[in-house]
Amino acid sequence: MPLRFGRHLALVVAVSLMLVGCGTPPPAAPCFALNNDSELRAQDATKTLEGLAQHIQLPPEDEALRNATSIHDLRALLRRDTVYLFANAAASARALNTVEGRFLEAQLELLLGESQLVASQVLNTQAAWVGSDLRMARANIASESGQPTTDRGRMLQQLIRVVEEGNKIADALGVVAPSHIARGAEVIRQLRVEAPTDTRTALLVAEYHRLRGEWAEFDVAMAAAEGANHASPALPYLRAMEQLERFRRPDKGSAILRESLTTFPRFVRAQAALVLMATNPRDGLRELSKLKEMNQDHYLVMLLEPTLAADQELGRLQEEANRAPR
Repeated sequence: MPLRFGRHLALVVAVSLMLVGCGTPPPAAPCFALNNDSELRAQDATKTLEGLAQHIQLPPEDEALRNATSIHDLRALLRRDTVYLFANAAASARALNTVEGRFLEAQLELLLGESQLVASQVLNTQAAWVGSDLRMARANIASESGQPTTDRGRMLQQLIRVVEEGNKIADALGVVAPSHIARGAEVIRQLRVEAPTDTRTALLVAEYHRLRGEWAEFDVAMAAAEGANHASPALPYLRAMEQLERFRRPDKGSAILRESLTTFPRFVRAQAALVLMATNPRDGLRELSKLKEMNQDHYLVMLLEPTLAADQELGRLQEEANRAPR
């Protein structure tokens, strides 16, 4: 079956712009701060993502939520993990100016920031996953003139393109993500005053400290959240990510997520995390296909599928070459 790499590559860059949120650079530094490298890097990152923008067509169920303003629709966005729309959704939640709205805004901002960081990580990881093929691809292209004339040559060129584009996007996403986490933290501080005993506050505090690797504070927040004995898919997710990030045990983290998915079969975020925990291209593609069944236009599908599919196709072509009579 032919692989639609042209469409996928366009979607990769489109997804990357959507993940940046509003795409607005941080406020300009005072005019006397002439050598602010961090500010310049942030502006360059935003410019990179804006320059790569392409039109992306969301499925009808996501498109219907593009201008979500109600609590019901905002929650639906979170359940589907429709990251492309999180920035606008957070603004809508903020406009409600209610405690419920602030809970949603904090979730949306933290999850958008985390999604950007995860996207940056997986885009960097994919180069290692396909390292052997990537080395061969660069060696082949370097020693040939003109455009490739074979399927293998074209696929090698495609692999170089998607990995190098991914590396560029990964850096840009890593730069812009912290602003969303910072905004989420600001809202959480307000919720700790307005709703200090609400289980959702404890979950948000735990999420924030997990993202920062502050495990003592994470333990306190999780004790409060789990002590309330409220069933929430966020609890096993946080424990699974703790296994990955704190204890470096992706196997245990994966087991927690798989068990969680038996209870919450439409928990898209858990399946996305299983993609992150994959240790090789084959496992990554298998978990990605499950994620695609849940949400065919999930941002990780769009970011990873071009590279993993190209690598898989190269493997198929090599197997055919090995079977050919000599």
